[in-house]
Amino acid sequence: MNEKNKKAFKDYLDTTENRILVYLENSRKMQGYFEPTDIGNGSWSYIPRRSKRLRPSVLLMACGCFGGEEREQLAVPAAAGVELFHTWTLVHDDLIDNDPTRRRGPTVHVAAGEKSPNPKRAKEYGRDIAILTGDRQHGWSVTCFLDCAIKCDVAPEVIIRIVNQLQSQVLGQLIEGETLDVQFGMEDWDKALKLSEEEIERMLWLKTGVLYEFAGWAGALIGRNENCDGDKKVAAIKNFTSNCGTAFQLQDDILGIIGNEQETGKPVGADIREGKKTVIVHEALKNANDEQREVIRRTFEKGKDATDEEVYRVRFLFEELNGIKRTQERAAEYIKKAMQEFENIPQNRFSELLKSWAEFMIDRNH
Repeated sequence: MNEKNKKAFKDYLDTTENRILVYLENSRKMQGYFEPTDIGNGSWSYIPRRSKRLRPSVLLMACGCFGGEEREQLAVPAAAGVELFHTWTLVHDDLIDNDPTRRRGPTVHVAAGEKSPNPKRAKEYGRDIAILTGDRQHGWSVTCFLDCAIKCDVAPEVIIRIVNQLQSQVLGQLIEGETLDVQFGMEDWDKALKLSEEEIERMLWLKTGVLYEFAGWAGALIGRNENCDGDKKVAAIKNFTSNCGTAFQLQDDILGIIGNEQETGKPVGADIREGKKTVIVHEALKNANDEQREVIRRTFEKGKDATDEEVYRVRFLFEELNGIKRTQERAAEYIKKAMQEFENIPQNRFSELLKSWAEFMIDRNH
């Protein structure tokens, strides 16, 4: 990505973040019901923390491709909706993974546990508040989508179609992906060795690619202001965003191993301690000798009890055994597939921003 395009893309992400924050702050005041206090604090806690806001940006860019500047502005409530939908999945994901931090701040279950009415049951209280917080954010996200029809000039039938897709198809796929991730992490070692690269990448698509695909498709429908599922151009942007989303997750797995914790905002090595089965792990195990495979197995089975030294040893093996390189190659292949769809997307400044997003997927370091 050249410097001019990089700046334009970064500026757009920054603008999107400001628009989303303003909209959600106003939405919170209008709804007015975030009680008790711990639910209110939890529901808002991740939102003002610095983030790339890629999913809402993708929705807005896709909308702008089809409807220009005016329609893109009307899609802000939907962009906020997809950001909130993503946020509630993060709250639950953090609880499942028992992560202490998110976006350089405490996770909801950790922060709530510290305020438990009964200190002896702090962990249990934090868990319960995180589940309920995610539920509250999920409902809030739907109201944001509905605002596109109630407060903006978006056809109600378009929003009904979008919400139906989100709640019936996308939700189920995301839950399937998260469930598979949990199951893969708990597989005994012999079963883990038998996982294929295709099975792992399908899980990654369900966890991440699905919501990016939805963001592109929903933005296109709002931009066109009509239900147009069979349209070739809408299908192109859906496929484009789907492939880029999978590339994003592949790159995210790389950063989870070799990234800078200060830049990513995530604990480096957490995926190793959680036993995550990624393309990195698959490729490394395929190329490892018995001794190297035993080092990886022993560290994974120790989980949270693995020492920093053991984690760093596995990180080194993942690089030495081609795990990082193979994952980079797969991310690049998904971007190549995405770009094959690009010529069928309406061409304007928003499509150029989408192209910059695709380039960012494999260039990013946080």
